[in-house]
Amino acid sequence: MTTKIKKLFKKCPFLILLVSTGLLFSLIGLYGQKNVYAGQEYDPLKEPALAVMFKGWKQDIYPWQIFDRESMQVMASGEGNAGGEDVMDQEDPEAPKDTDAALTAEDEAQSSGEAEESGNPGSGDPEEGTDADADGAEADHEAQERPQPDSGSGQGNVPDEGNASEESNVPETGSVPEGDNGSEESPAPGEGDASRESKEPLPPIEPLRESTREEYLNHISADIYGDAGVKRAAEYEFTQVDESYFDDALFIGDSRTVGLRDYTDLSEHADFYCETSLTIQKMLEENFPGLGTIEEALAKKEYGKIYIMLGINELGVGTTEDFMEKYTEGVAFLREKEPEAKIFIQGIMRVTGKKNSTDAIFNNSNINARNNAIATLADNEHIFYIDVNEVVCDEEGNLNSEYTFDQLHLLGVYDDLWKQFLLSHGVVTEE
Repeated sequence: MTTKIKKLFKKCPFLILLVSTGLLFSLIGLYGQKNVYAGQEYDPLKEPALAVMFKGWKQDIYPWQIFDRESMQVMASGEGNAGGEDVMDQEDPEAPKDTDAALTAEDEAQSSGEAEESGNPGSGDPEEGTDADADGAEADHEAQERPQPDSGSGQGNVPDEGNASEESNVPETGSVPEGDNGSEESPAPGEGDASRESKEPLPPIEPLRESTREEYLNHISADIYGDAGVKRAAEYEFTQVDESYFDDALFIGDSRTVGLRDYTDLSEHADFYCETSLTIQKMLEENFPGLGTIEEALAKKEYGKIYIMLGINELGVGTTEDFMEKYTEGVAFLREKEPEAKIFIQGIMRVTGKKNSTDAIFNNSNINARNNAIATLADNEHIFYIDVNEVVCDEEGNLNSEYTFDQLHLLGVYDDLWKQFLLSHGVVTEE
């Protein structure tokens, strides 16, 4: 038998090499489906397994990355199935609402108290918004006495009362900082010049409830904030700018930001610290080839704007709370190191309608829930939330299928839509 193999190898070495390579690539594709290639569509009846690897290569996802990514995109940090078919069933709004138990009496009292003090919708409000599309879709589900789990539709409701926009108002009884203009006595509240009043930061928006164990096990990113943060962020009036605006900008992101760097001229102005499969968990410790870490970048140069686009690779890992905690830590670090910079939190770009309806993890319901969470960090003074989905999605709120080659990433020519969106969302403050 060995002799026959040797003879065959001598007679057809190229054929043997080709078959062996094909088998190796197929194994890589099949194994990678559990981690780095999890976001790809694959039909074993229509295409060979090795096609998965080559599709990943086009997205700058290389075979060796299956061994060095701890989170592996869709593997939960705890137990649970990675893509059960009943995940979508859990998002059915008609399913039993067992998540009410997650809202304790203490949480309810806290939310109610905040609603009275700041106008933020709380659990005591008869009409609560728990799921909102980041691009401002119309309200479309019945009001409930308590927050309900994510319906999976990606469409949100707008509360009739307690509009979060009230939070952004400057307090009527403004005060002048001590020692202003060297005066010994400060004017009494309400007597100072309005132009000298210091604008107080917007209060944080608290979650309406917690993710349930069932949501955690089924990789459902629960919409625990509603659309309050998105609405508040939308109140800011952005300014049209030109390319020079990005001369002191830093872009941080995953493969989608890699596309923005490679297919637009923004890299001629801004610095890009981006890498395929980058996550918010790895952002601060990542050593970018030829550049170093983000901390080193901030030490070498003073940035006036910092843009973040992260979140697609984190779907299916942990809960909305876990993601929000890491995202908040990352933003706080950037604020500490670059306190004068404007930080732009970019909403996670959605996926196509086809992928949204067939993928239990990489779908727009999960993306919208996490966008609603990170939008609450915007204070419209130092931190701003902007959502490129406004220009790359179709009328149904899904990534336009004509703009993408893999249902996840923009074709290079359409990265210019993203660039133009950024140019129309500048923040220019008067000195």
